[in-house]
Amino acid sequence: MHDHVSSGSIPIFSILTCSNTRLPENDESGKVLHDILKNSGVEVADKRIVKDDFDEITSAVRKMIEKCDILVITGGTGITKYDVTIEAVRSLSQKEMTGFMVQFQQLSYKDVGTAAMLSGASGFIVQRKAVFCLPGSPGAAALGLKELILPEARHIIHELKR
Repeated sequence: MHDHVSSGSIPIFSILTCSNTRLPENDESGKVLHDILKNSGVEVADKRIVKDDFDEITSAVRKMIEKCDILVITGGTGITKYDVTIEAVRSLSQKEMTGFMVQFQQLSYKDVGTAAMLSGASGFIVQRKAVFCLPGSPGAAALGLKELILPEARHIIHELKR
């Protein structure tokens, strides 16, 4: 079995919030993700907010992945008609990390019970970069970042650069 923690340079992250109601002053999930990343010793290259709009999301993803190794998106993963983040990112992706959704759902179930099924938290590969779509809830976003993404960040980057 090989080592699942690859050494290397400091991972570079970007954060995208997808919401029709969030502004820089009330973007709690974006702030939580930014704080976790800063306290983890990784670099944050970019942080933006876009509307829950397919074209705005795809445009932002295309631009933001140029500056980072891993893009973390919060918001738009639910079941309302406005939640289009998953569909937008999937339209750009070359691969889907289906295991991420399974692991996130398992962890989330412990916190919120059967409501975990309402989130489509997902992981994708877009132009050899990892893109993770997390719920807009600050707690759920933090859960995915701390428990799943950060522990595997260097390994993911290593694999995508091979």
